[in-house]
Amino acid sequence: MTPFAKPIILSVLAFIVASGGVYGGYRVLRDDGNYGADFESRVHNVKYVVDGDTFVVEGFDADDDIVNEVRVRLLGVNAPELGTCYGEESKKALSRMLLGKKVYLEKDRSGDDGYGRLLRYVLVRSAHPEVDDVFVVTELARIGAVRAQYVPPNKRYAQQIAAAEQEAIDARRGLWGNCDYVSQRETRREDRQVASETFSKECVIKGNTGRWGKTYLLPWCPNYKRSKIDIERGERWFCSEKEARDAGWKRSKGCENVRKR
Repeated sequence: MTPFAKPIILSVLAFIVASGGVYGGYRVLRDDGNYGADFESRVHNVKYVVDGDTFVVEGFDADDDIVNEVRVRLLGVNAPELGTCYGEESKKALSRMLLGKKVYLEKDRSGDDGYGRLLRYVLVRSAHPEVDDVFVVTELARIGAVRAQYVPPNKRYAQQIAAAEQEAIDARRGLWGNCDYVSQRETRREDRQVASETFSKECVIKGNTGRWGKTYLLPWCPNYKRSKIDIERGERWFCSEKEARDAGWKRSKGCENVRKR
């Protein structure tokens, strides 16, 4: 071994760790297609569901490179505890959505909750090009399996989740029709009003990549409804045009000739 071999090796390892090659104690730099240096854009295998808002995906030990468990807590919602009204039903609802599926995880502001769990939104990709992907937290709120819960400073989808919850309350779905939440409904409406005032801009701007580079579409732009977000290609949602521009996206040229309704 040359005199420089060991220092070079150590330098390379240090660079991998510093650049995110080891994430939260498990390895995400893999060559098998499931994990990679960009943790948020990789597909994850769900191992099992803990309760209505927590589940476990496969990770890899940083030293031994063996499969271990990575616990994920859903952002933006709170499920009834197991053993309380609608706790088991909530867990079953999440299990139906996740078990046997490959999912994508999306970070907001907070990386973890301080208890060893990652805080993430979850997307289940549709295999059919004309069927929408499932954004798990809003779907759980829509069927009344969970309640909306704002966890500062994670506000990206606050309005969508609150709107889905209101739909469930109005229809008395899930826990809203089966548990003693009647006295809480007006309070929940007040909470949503505060959320609406605080988060006036919904995160509905689609950031796509393609032959024209990174471009974003507003709801009134041509092809907005036909455009799908492909997380594997680095595509994402934005809450404002400023956020999109700051991240390096530019408005699609197709939007320029259309007057906002």
